[in-house]
Amino acid sequence: MGWFGSVSDGAADEGRGGLVGVLSADHRRTAGAGVYLAHRTLLTCAHVVNEALGHDILEPRYPGPTALQTVFPELDPGARHPARLVAWVPPRPVDGSDGPVPCGAMEWAGDLAVLELDGEPPPAARPVAWVEMATGQEIRTWYGGGQRFSYADVRVGSCNGRVGYLDGQLSGAAIGPGYSGGPLWSLHDAAVVGLVAGHVSQPGGPFEAQHVLRRSWALPWQAVRRELERAGYPAPSGGAEVSHAAGSTADWVRELVLGPLRTLLGEPALRADQCRALASQLGLECASAGAPSIDELASLLLSVERALPTLVESLAPTLGDSIPRAEVNRLLSAGRLAEAPRLLSVAEHQSLLSRLHRVAEADSFLLPRAARAALPHTPLPEPLCAAESERESLDTVVRGLEMCGDGASVPEETPGVPALMRFVEHVAAGSSTRECVALQGWNDRLARRLGIHSSALDERRSDALAWIGRRTAPETRVVVALDQHPGDPRDHYHAAVWRVRADGVASRAYTGSTRPRASGEIATLVREVVGSMEGTHGGTPLVEFVVDRSGLQLPVDAWEPTDPSELVPAALGEDFHVVLRCPQLRRRSRTGVGDWRRRWAARDHCVPLTVDEQTGGDRELIRLLRTTHRDCSRVVLHCGREQRPRLLDICLAMGVPVLLWDRAATGGDTAHHLQKVQPTASLAELPERVRCFRVDTCADPDASPARPALVWEDADLDLPPELRLAEPWDGADAS
Repeated sequence: MGWFGSVSDGAADEGRGGLVGVLSADHRRTAGAGVYLAHRTLLTCAHVVNEALGHDILEPRYPGPTALQTVFPELDPGARHPARLVAWVPPRPVDGSDGPVPCGAMEWAGDLAVLELDGEPPPAARPVAWVEMATGQEIRTWYGGGQRFSYADVRVGSCNGRVGYLDGQLSGAAIGPGYSGGPLWSLHDAAVVGLVAGHVSQPGGPFEAQHVLRRSWALPWQAVRRELERAGYPAPSGGAEVSHAAGSTADWVRELVLGPLRTLLGEPALRADQCRALASQLGLECASAGAPSIDELASLLLSVERALPTLVESLAPTLGDSIPRAEVNRLLSAGRLAEAPRLLSVAEHQSLLSRLHRVAEADSFLLPRAARAALPHTPLPEPLCAAESERESLDTVVRGLEMCGDGASVPEETPGVPALMRFVEHVAAGSSTRECVALQGWNDRLARRLGIHSSALDERRSDALAWIGRRTAPETRVVVALDQHPGDPRDHYHAAVWRVRADGVASRAYTGSTRPRASGEIATLVREVVGSMEGTHGGTPLVEFVVDRSGLQLPVDAWEPTDPSELVPAALGEDFHVVLRCPQLRRRSRTGVGDWRRRWAARDHCVPLTVDEQTGGDRELIRLLRTTHRDCSRVVLHCGREQRPRLLDICLAMGVPVLLWDRAATGGDTAHHLQKVQPTASLAELPERVRCFRVDTCADPDASPARPALVWEDADLDLPPELRLAEPWDGADAS
């Protein structure tokens, strides 16, 4: 072992993330262990499957696509994941002879089984890296049940590529039953080197000093790979594979790294200080005296994940002139030719994940939308292809974006901008002020470390701000004023429709007859008007229904066209951002219009107000809107049908521009029905979240009993002049 020692316990336990436990058929005990490969596949030993099924452990006959129960003790403790057998490499004699393994054999060949999960693995499951087993490696493995105290530390005493022998310490846990099939985690390489196969038993009779003690044997990665390929099953490809063979990290890449290291850290004292800090961040042990050789440091930087950017991050504040900066750029360029270094340092990676966790918790729809806008021509990591992001998948997102560029131009002789940084700028633009400042600051620091020109980052930031500006201003907007006259048939309304251009100019659409129309006819009319406008426009059209106070309960989002020629009928709320506007009460309030504009201007800075049966009634709501929530722009109502009209009147009269409630709610105890809409998450994304919720409930009405209604009084979107001068409910022509 050199100046850098083995991985400390905290980092070593990362190997438990890939550990899988295989349960016995009665689910009462652990039959053995396995390792997560990729997607839905797991790898274990064939004799573990035999043990789970109650067969002789070295039974070579294929048991069929049998079902087994597995567990992920680190990633999903307590949950069981059904799996079935999909590939079988039976145990066979090492001499190649036919027939079963002889009774009493100390080792054998084959002995592999691939399982496929019936469902998805835990969200945090990630393919492990693989490295060839070699004599001298320090290894950790665990019992299939995954208990932290069950770890056993061993050393590879001998490995010939077919079998590896492992010697354990005389203290601590020893490899035994239940460890078979589990991953052997190399502490230095942070990778799996093989699978536990068995342990060498002591002969019967009294113990003697000459007896072998705590020796086990394993199937090295070299043998596992060979056996799987021979069986026609592809070897694991999801995680990185590192090879210790000569030339695995190309000599010319090492040479590219050695030059800058000699220039930057040629002084042993400086190198020692920097490397101690590096070891601490990577969770490595190191010698208390001296400094590592340049060669050893180069090997570490090219083989340990995030080591190189972590070192450069530490060096960055000391760069005073162009020569060190140029050497750092050479070092970073060389690092991109190897798999392990990655883009982000340990601290940068942790900081970004922390920020993205907060953003995703506040608004799970923002990250995928930001990614699609920022990187329209870049293949996105799978978690960003969904409508919502899961916090458990954020590391996959970062890994998928940090090693590719954004494809846009940069000033000559300056580094390109990583796709990850462009993505972060778009996420920042769509986040709250606090998170926006934090994410932009993170990008600024990374740009300085990488030597990215400030104008290149400014260009990406401007693009992101332009995107958020376009996102808040709808490209296709239709205004529909509804009115009902005395004597009109029930559920029939007079409808006036306006097309509103992006510059705010409104033109009234010709609707033909002045008679009142049923909801289906109005929906058909709205679709025709929207269809006449869309053309080259992008985004989701905004349809605003202007109603009086009694119209706030109309299910306009659920109205469907009655046109029989519609091949794919859909409610208006499925295809459009359908919102309500009710300026009637605001105009009748002395301060309503001023309050409305003030609250809308403060929409990105104020906490939403949730009103339920615990709020305390009308007077308490008025008090809150005049004091602690004076600038509040959003109120979420969780109350029954009897209280709702009065609370809506108060909020609208006091200028609250955004109101969300569940039309179907009978009381405050149904607030959880709206949880999927994320009522208090990012305001800009609220209409889209409501639309997605409506799509889900239209497809499956039993998915949720909630039927959300949304008032959206955007103070920057003027109503047509006819609606500003006269209210349709006061007798204006709205045919």
